[in-house]
Amino acid sequence: MSDSPWKNFTYAELACKCGHCDSQSGRHIDPALMDKVQQLRDRCGPLKVSSAYRCPNHPSERNKPRPGTHAKGLAIDIQCSGVQAFALLKTAIGMGFTGIGVSQKGDHGSRFIHLDISTTGNRPWLWSY
Repeated sequence: MSDSPWKNFTYAELACKCGHCDSQSGRHIDPALMDKVQQLRDRCGPLKVSSAYRCPNHPSERNKPRPGTHAKGLAIDIQCSGVQAFALLKTAIGMGFTGIGVSQKGDHGSRFIHLDISTTGNRPWLWSY
């Protein structure tokens, strides 16, 4: 399945989804982040990536004063809700992710949990959207 070092993730699914980047932009993801995400997947089962690396021209990054964790390759958003979101959150907290954002409002298909390994600022940090 994988063109990457992680058995359950490809560089294409980790790539920027701005529409201007190629499927290889996923190579900008930090290997330490993905090692943790692979461990999380091994513990929790299949995970659907909704966003990982974002280039500086991605609409979510373009107007930021400095690159965010996604643009630095240090973050990933996992689409999940309900029981899966609870299990993922419970497991991720104990795994050393330094940033965890929880978005569980609205349509189930748009819900996600953000995970990052940034060391900038006051970490560890948990927030809701």
